[in-house]
Amino acid sequence: MEKLAQFLGPEKLNQVLELVKKIWDEIGKFYNYHSSAGDHVNNLKRKWKELECQKTDVEEKMKSELFPGKRPKREVQLWLQEVGTFNGEIPTIEEEGGRGIWKYFPRMHMGKLACQKIQEVEELYQRGGGFRESLVVDPPVCHGEELLTTTLVGESRTKRTIERVREHLLDENFRRIAVYGMGGIGKTTVMKQINNDLLKERDKFDNIIWVTVSKSSSVFKLQEDIACKLKLDLTNSRDETTRAGKLNNELQNWKRYVLILDDMWEAFHLEDVGIPEPTPTNGCRLLLTTRSLEVCNRMDCVNIKMELLSEKESWDLFLDKVGRDVLNTRDIEPIVKEVVKECAGLPLAIITIAGSLKNVIDVSEWRNALNELRTPKKGPKNVDAATIFERLRFSYNRLKDEDLQHCLLYCALFCEDHEFKRDELIEDLIDEGIIERMESREAEFDRVQHRMKLKKK
Repeated sequence: MEKLAQFLGPEKLNQVLELVKKIWDEIGKFYNYHSSAGDHVNNLKRKWKELECQKTDVEEKMKSELFPGKRPKREVQLWLQEVGTFNGEIPTIEEEGGRGIWKYFPRMHMGKLACQKIQEVEELYQRGGGFRESLVVDPPVCHGEELLTTTLVGESRTKRTIERVREHLLDENFRRIAVYGMGGIGKTTVMKQINNDLLKERDKFDNIIWVTVSKSSSVFKLQEDIACKLKLDLTNSRDETTRAGKLNNELQNWKRYVLILDDMWEAFHLEDVGIPEPTPTNGCRLLLTTRSLEVCNRMDCVNIKMELLSEKESWDLFLDKVGRDVLNTRDIEPIVKEVVKECAGLPLAIITIAGSLKNVIDVSEWRNALNELRTPKKGPKNVDAATIFERLRFSYNRLKDEDLQHCLLYCALFCEDHEFKRDELIEDLIDEGIIERMESREAEFDRVQHRMKLKKK
């Protein structure tokens, strides 16, 4: 050793000794892998059983805590996923021992693999043992208003439309989505259902903002309606530009929202109103309904057309509203079918016409109704508008009671989706002279209740 030290020098000798030590340590590891391979594999299997038991305990505890409205913690989900993935690797350790560059030393390779897996199993076991507190959390609170919905008319076509909207809504490539079709076809009903579904699925969006636009709306009015939903006061801002700035600043703070604009008649620029552009960063979406395909295109939306009712759906809906007993009258079914055809697959037309013919069993009266529906009258030039207009006019004429007709016309003066309270409406009808005054308020209310069959709400 002294001669070697003299030959190499102290510094070189230390380097050689250090290298020899590293090589010897590696040889010792490989010898241990080879000589104790069976022990390593058995140790791995034992530790794996312990990890499997821990996984079962975690799953059972999480199941007991997973009440409606809760969701598993993401770290717990990730841990369970990793343990599940690891499960498939254990049975193949012995097979892997004789493969790859170590094919001449299969036992040594098997021991090395087992030691590596033991370390991974121990790390997973330590992480699983750290789940001391609750394994679930409350999802983000989704703010919005649950809306009253009517029965979905034409369930299959409505479900198709809802599914298409949801598919686009959850796709990062689509951020402006429009549902279009003629009035009374069910666009608002579909959008209300989507609104309510999103409120229940609270992990997708944080806020759902519903605004009914209507034909008489303007940028100023739309700004006011959106601000009202956000509880933002724009009273002191009288010009649209200032209001747009305030509205934009407020909406910038509302992450992952869906803004639903129902019944749009005209297109507008988002910046003019103060609506931030939906982007991947803010995670927002714009949904709208409109009767006009042109509005959809000018708003740069992906367009989804609301389908008409099929013949079967139209027939079933008409019979549900008019009463299936009507078919018991002889020779009346062919006429009823022709009346249904004149409704042109429009839910609103079917409901109103069927309601006006309810309990009618006189064949001549049905033939007369069919002739009236087929007789063209002067009305709106737009084909879609004319179609629904004629069906509504038919139902209006079928009321055959001037008080009821005046009541309908009075209600038509209010904005779409206006909610009437029965007693307030009766007060208005009396004050406007639509219902004649009587000796007492009670008598007036009784008369209106009897004549109009108004339901309390």
